[in-house]
Amino acid sequence: MTHRMRRAWPIVALFVLSGAAGLIYEVVWARQLVLVFGNTTQAVSAILTGFFGGMALGSYVGGRVADQARRALLLYGVIEILIALVALATPAIFALIGSAYGGLFGALETTPAALGLVRFVLSLLALGPATVLLGATLPTLTRYLARGESQLSVAFGRLYAANTIGAVAGAAAAGLVLIELLGLEGALRVGALCSAAAGSMAIVLHLRWAAASPAPAAADKPAPAGGAVVVGAPGLAIGVAFISGLTSLAYQTLWTRLVASGSGNLTYVFTLILTVFLIGLAGGAAAFTVLRGRMHDPIRVLALLQAATAVLAVLGLVFVLSLPTVAIGLTSIAHIAKVTVVVVLPTTFVMGLSLPVASALVGRSDREVGADTGRLLAANTVGAILATFGIPFVLIPLIGSPLAVAVVALINGLTAVTLGWWPRQGRRAPRLTTSGVGAVACVAALVAMVGGGVVDPTVNKVHHAGGTIEASLEDEIASVQAGTLGGRQQLWVAGTAMTALTVDSRLMPILPLMLRPASRTALTVAFGMGSAFREALVAGLKTDAAELVPSVPKMFHWYFPDAPAILADPRGQVFIADGRNYVELTDRSYDIIVVDPPPPVQSSGASVISSLEFYEAARKRLTPAGVMMQWVPLGQTIDDFR
Repeated sequence: MTHRMRRAWPIVALFVLSGAAGLIYEVVWARQLVLVFGNTTQAVSAILTGFFGGMALGSYVGGRVADQARRALLLYGVIEILIALVALATPAIFALIGSAYGGLFGALETTPAALGLVRFVLSLLALGPATVLLGATLPTLTRYLARGESQLSVAFGRLYAANTIGAVAGAAAAGLVLIELLGLEGALRVGALCSAAAGSMAIVLHLRWAAASPAPAAADKPAPAGGAVVVGAPGLAIGVAFISGLTSLAYQTLWTRLVASGSGNLTYVFTLILTVFLIGLAGGAAAFTVLRGRMHDPIRVLALLQAATAVLAVLGLVFVLSLPTVAIGLTSIAHIAKVTVVVVLPTTFVMGLSLPVASALVGRSDREVGADTGRLLAANTVGAILATFGIPFVLIPLIGSPLAVAVVALINGLTAVTLGWWPRQGRRAPRLTTSGVGAVACVAALVAMVGGGVVDPTVNKVHHAGGTIEASLEDEIASVQAGTLGGRQQLWVAGTAMTALTVDSRLMPILPLMLRPASRTALTVAFGMGSAFREALVAGLKTDAAELVPSVPKMFHWYFPDAPAILADPRGQVFIADGRNYVELTDRSYDIIVVDPPPPVQSSGASVISSLEFYEAARKRLTPAGVMMQWVPLGQTIDDFR
């Protein structure tokens, strides 16, 4: 074992700090840019693409640069300090991006495709400098710890596990503590402090070790670690990394939607699911560092891991998420935590093994350790980017989240079958047995798809309570159901009952009109059943509506027979947009603004339109004598809105 491998643990420890910083940045930047671009899935996907795109580029380029560097540890330290400096500058960068977006919004608000392209380009510009640097960190440290291809997977496994453990801490800290106590910019400074600390420690270690002993001669040839067999199949490794990134982010997206159904989109629920997801990945990566020496056939191990991922995902879907009793309990954080641990943790543990195992196949030569690592990570990240768009915009609208889980599991199963039959040099692998396990996984996924037992949790919950569902749609934002429960017509969005068909909602535009009879224009924020939008038009007002979920206005006709005529009225227009973002950026003015936020007030959707910033923006949109009215649920106190 070389001196670098003996000194691995201080490096691994500081890379935990780097992982924590990375997740703090991701959480904070996502929330900051959502305030700029809105909380639509298009906007979030553009933000994630900017983040992952920079990481992929940084991994690819950073690995090549690391191979040429004589002092890789020093280079890593400099990169981390640069990350800290760039991170501290991001609020100013985001402010410039926000000004540019605001200037273009008025001209493009009626052309969603053009607006989406603008968000994508601005996200890349905003996040590119920092994320390119972040992407370069793991290939650079892998290059330092692994002097040859035989040590690549050992070094990669340790660093990947450490980084993911740090990510767990960063996700939990940012989502549960730092933002609450310090605000977004305060949390960002904590992340920058972690990056600066990691960088400074790396530089100190480099200087100390460089002074203590000279670098080993280039001719020193490292031996394979732990007796493991080195198998070169770089193309296969890249393919598996891509599939792992695609399916990993796909499961995260789908599980978040299914497990959070009925929770009211509470911010803590998303943090909980993300944290458990990362714990599973970290556990799997850590297990690899222990088991690496026993993996004499990495291709067969990868086949079994892909099959296990598929089977566990299907079991969680059929025997947990599709049960009515589970769906009913998804309004409780404690129950959500139990379901998340049962469904997410076993599958992510297996997934956490896949990328490190693939790293055992990627080595080309001792001189390209950094480049090989960079290619592996870039492929994994490109897979994640594809899932960011393909899952919410294609798969979910086509077949819904429950069946989408089965389709992703089928991808894992087919990958397992392919790997089972993949030729190996110098080894007669039990191909039939391995491929048979993959085939079983494929059959399980297909049975889940066609068996009829996989149902949206909201549909399960309503049927179990004795209600009926008249229509059910799912789009890139949420699942939406129209139906009857307890003798009343209701609307459910993401598993939460939004409203019932009552006279209260119909009065919301009428009461402000009584205060200001000369009103001519109105805006309703949150479409709901369409009661306020309809009444404003019937009262003769030129009316706009801002609704986040595209499927919600499509349910209008279930509650009002004249919905087609109302929607065809040229005086009315429905914008599929984040209400807060629309109010802040539009150049239109209104005599009346009606706000009917989704429950509960602590949800991620309602909190941003019950904020001081939203009210200040709404005041700017009101005409001089304009009136604003907001629905406040019974039982709420002033403290609930702080």
